[in-house]
Amino acid sequence: MEEFVERVTLDLDSIDSLPIGEHAQRLENVHRSLEATLSTIDGL
Repeated sequence: MEEFVERVTLDLDSIDSLPIGEHAQRLENVHRSLEATLSTIDGL
């Protein structure tokens, strides 16, 4: 889980280096990843 949090943090930190037009897609990818991971916790 710690590695997942670190990866998400890096993904979010790297958004500033992307062109603005790519921000929404990166945020959507992070959101999907968070949803998928959170849905596995405690059988949610």
